Amino acid sequence: MNIRSRFCALLVSSFTAGALLLATPAQAGQALAVSAQAADQAVSQGAFVLDLRSAAAFASGRLPHAVNLPSDAASLPLTVLAQLLSAAGADSSRTLLIVGEAGDLNAYALWQRLGAVASGRVLWFVGGVQEWQLTGRTLTVESSTHQPVPQFLTPFQPEPTRTRMAGSRVRSSDLLERDLTVKIAGL
Repeated sequence: MNIRSRFCALLVSSFTAGALLLATPAQAGQALAVSAQAADQAVSQGAFVLDLRSAAAFASGRLPHAVNLPSDAASLPLTVLAQLLSAAGADSSRTLLIVGEAGDLNAYALWQRLGAVASGRVLWFVGGVQEWQLTGRTLTVESSTHQPVPQFLTPFQPEPTRTRMAGSRVRSSDLLERDLTVKIAGL
């Protein structure tokens, strides 16, 4: 594939990913889509890389410290997904970087799923392995082993409505406004 066709493929995948991001519902405040530069920074800071590509593609080259998960990981029951992450050594309380092919919908689905249940940051590398290579970064074939880590994946609950103390109404109601009006008029 020549440079021009690679660039066009990246441009199309970026546009597709951008359209997906506009349709993305609000996450738990910790799920972000990232570029190659941000993904590289996350990897250098110790992010755990989850690669959803086929086993053959994974074996031919991957991001540093990546582990391979099945492409349908997002559709697995939460308990099975937790066991899979635990066996891979992924710690969902830390930063997770999800990667696949450029604009991979399976990676996007896992990003959304983990964004709703993981207590750490969840990053989706939108451009995938293609963007990694196009930006001059190299893939590795070295295997990465991690010790199993227990997982506690539970859906985040919205914050409960806050109850107010009886005196808070006095401080924030029309009594305060009336007092303010009297003070202004008394100037």
